Amino acid sequence: MRLLLPPCILQTRPVFLKHGCGIPDSCCCPSLPGLVKGLVRPASSGGDGDGDGGEGEAGNPEPGRIRSLPRSLWSRRPGQGGPPLRRPPLSPLERVSNLIPRQMLNREVLQLSGQQLVGDDCGHTLQPAPGLRLPSTAGQVSFQTGDLVLAEFRRRHRLEMQKMLLLVPGGEVHSNWGMLAHQQILGHLPGQIFRTSTGSELVLRRPTLEEFVLLMKRGPAISYPKDATTMLMMMDIGDGDSVLESGSGSGAMTLFLSRAVGPSGHVYSFEVRKDHHERAKTNYQCWRNAYEVARGKEWPNNVDFINKDIVLANDDIQGTMFDAISLDMRSPQLALPAIHVHLKQGGVCAVYLANITQVIDLLEGIRSAGLPLACEKILEVVHRDWFVAPAVRKDGSTAPRVEPQRNVDDLADEEENDTAQDHGEEDDTKSFCTVPYVARPHHEQVSHTAFLTKLRKLKPALQ
Repeated sequence: MRLLLPPCILQTRPVFLKHGCGIPDSCCCPSLPGLVKGLVRPASSGGDGDGDGGEGEAGNPEPGRIRSLPRSLWSRRPGQGGPPLRRPPLSPLERVSNLIPRQMLNREVLQLSGQQLVGDDCGHTLQPAPGLRLPSTAGQVSFQTGDLVLAEFRRRHRLEMQKMLLLVPGGEVHSNWGMLAHQQILGHLPGQIFRTSTGSELVLRRPTLEEFVLLMKRGPAISYPKDATTMLMMMDIGDGDSVLESGSGSGAMTLFLSRAVGPSGHVYSFEVRKDHHERAKTNYQCWRNAYEVARGKEWPNNVDFINKDIVLANDDIQGTMFDAISLDMRSPQLALPAIHVHLKQGGVCAVYLANITQVIDLLEGIRSAGLPLACEKILEVVHRDWFVAPAVRKDGSTAPRVEPQRNVDDLADEEENDTAQDHGEEDDTKSFCTVPYVARPHHEQVSHTAFLTKLRKLKPALQ
């Protein structure tokens, strides 16, 4: 027969009463005095519990009497001390809760699973069951004021909106899919899904350096990440290197160079226009501040921004030899005669040019000036994005998978398979899945951005 106990005695969560005896004297169950006074005995080991106590038949206990508790849930009398109630097996709710991050569980689930101090129906203080493992958040930093946040909205596996914002007190995120207050974001871990005022779901996370470069405020056009990373491979720069850059622009290439050279390296970035110079400095400082908030450590302060024409900057770089040079300017052939002497022998100068006619002018300028620079490579980086997702109808339902059509010539093979099955052999031609997929190039592509020219400084042959 099932034992019926009040909520203060029989808990649905793995928690123990704070008192050592297991059941307090001041229990709010006056109808069960015998239970409070310690009259609950362990279940008899013989038969169905029809031993001492005169409970009658096992299936029909006498009204008003309490059936003996099983020995696993037996508690000693008050004042005797001893171990508390034994922890029961994990319930399905507890098992699922251990697989889900704690920050994604609501308060009711946390209370039921005993993952925080709660109160029972009698007003007693309850403690989490010993041995209950909580989801670890070590090494994870939640959103806080000054964080850069990337908000994304996707519909049917397509990115509809991507917006970068800075968390400030009292701020709000506004979009065509509703409003979300910054206060609702603070304190949550990245990768959280939030609902806006209109019920739309936004994914909030921290942007990568690539995403920051693409979404930051710009002055001139930026060096796209696909080109910037290729130029870094061309120059083969690493920690501790010294790099000269001409054409700060919006600061995209400067950020990639700053990360490549590390804290022990240095970047000298020249920009002739004042507005572009200020924009590059602002974007660089914005990323440094957000990096420190998110990681808890400082981004290396290894860039010198100089508002001057590189042709007239001989005094600023006098006596300095660079491991590599990065040029993003309209006529680099005019600056190479002045700066190639500061490039180490065997070093690489990577040039970013938008038009192929500029590449021709560059090579002709090197040839006519007799500069000790050899053109090793001219390339154009093209990425092709693909769209791969389950096939979905217009009403949102998943399209059925179409079975492959068989030819008449396959009938003989079919008969052989039937014969094999008759002999007890298993048919291993089962389909992997039942949902069809769509795989095609994405309808939005980033095609041509620039021509990248790799120049290497060589020493002329001895006469």
